[in-house]
Amino acid sequence: MFIVRWLLFLFGSGVLLAACQPSATATPTLSPLSQITVTVTVAPTSTRAPSATVPATTTAAPPTATSAPPTATPPPPIATTKIIVNVRAGPGAAFAILGKLPRGAVQAILGKSADSQWWKIDFKGNVGWIAADFTDVRGGTSNVPVIAIAKPPTATPLLTQIAVPRLRPTFTPTADIPLSGGRIYFVVKQADASYTTAWVRPNNKEEIFSDVTLGTAPGDLNNLLSTNATPLDWSARARKLAYVIGSDTQNKLQTIDQNQNVTDVASHGAIVTPRWFGDGTQLAYIGYDNNFQNQKIYLVGADGLNQRECFGARSGETLRGLAVSPVTSEIIFVSNYSGGSELWKLDAACGAPLQLTFLNVDTTAPAFAPDGKTVAFVSNQDGPSQFAIYLMQPDGANARRLIEGFSPVFSPDGNWLAFSANGEVYIMDITGNRIQTVAPGFKPTWAGE
Repeated sequence: MFIVRWLLFLFGSGVLLAACQPSATATPTLSPLSQITVTVTVAPTSTRAPSATVPATTTAAPPTATSAPPTATPPPPIATTKIIVNVRAGPGAAFAILGKLPRGAVQAILGKSADSQWWKIDFKGNVGWIAADFTDVRGGTSNVPVIAIAKPPTATPLLTQIAVPRLRPTFTPTADIPLSGGRIYFVVKQADASYTTAWVRPNNKEEIFSDVTLGTAPGDLNNLLSTNATPLDWSARARKLAYVIGSDTQNKLQTIDQNQNVTDVASHGAIVTPRWFGDGTQLAYIGYDNNFQNQKIYLVGADGLNQRECFGARSGETLRGLAVSPVTSEIIFVSNYSGGSELWKLDAACGAPLQLTFLNVDTTAPAFAPDGKTVAFVSNQDGPSQFAIYLMQPDGANARRLIEGFSPVFSPDGNWLAFSANGEVYIMDITGNRIQTVAPGFKPTWAGE
């Protein structure tokens, strides 16, 4: 027991001596072991040189699920115009024309009509619509928003421009009528209010070619005359296109061949509906002089010689267009002599005028089939604003309605008709089926190869 106490005494004394320096006068007093508290401070040691203070490391929170980056909005599909295209205020031919896009114009498709027949585009900072038929599209249109547009109000009916719904292409599987070839000429109104011609092949509508400049007021395009007939006519025999050029005060009848040789044929204050005879040696037309008051049907040689009067307007009569039979040389012309605008016929000697229609409405734009057995014309007999294309026999019998439209002309083989409606040219077979768009324009004629 004594030995243990002695060892404890020695241990305690050693610790105290190591922990402090005793003063010269102080006498250490030993306390019981139970009252001794030993505090040991351990300083960190390191063999490395001192470095910059390292900030405390924060314990990271458990990782959370990271959302995927937002999907980029795909660019809109692109429409490239295949030909000159009318830009309209809404998705339909009844809407006003805002302007035109040239062939090859590139436009982002910002919306579409419910039937995907029209594309919404930005046109000079405004909303515009173009027909899908006349564009090539790059990119899918399934996600393009459908834009609902109210139909425009019915326009005041005008003979040369009437608002009707845009015709949709139709196809009849049982029909066995091959598409006619050749070229379809038509009229285009330019931004400066002048008119030019253009042409396209019906079996290659992507290529459209500019042609003759017609001026600002050829007779058939003058609102004062309102013939609703084309100012163009092609002769298969002469292989020339006849057309009218001019202004408000003077018109010229000219012809042009495929080598671009131009011949001046006649000149009047206004000239309406030049039409070739079947043999290609002469033309008939209506000439207006003295401020449109003196009206006569004239005949003239293709070389401009041998001009002569065929028929003069009777008292109070207005002449508004004609057609020449390629077989009999009879002339069907438009006259209001009996009250309404009706079709009349002259024999080959320019005599014995005979009234063919008795509809007492607005009947215009006669055109003979190549075999001379059928006449197409336009009439609004179904209602003041319902202008439609009809077919009948040359004596006026067996008239039947085909479709709404204007300015009908036959193809060279007689199996198709070209016509216009609301600033666009269409073709259809003679049964009224397989309607196809051709190009923006109006008042067409169909030329052979």
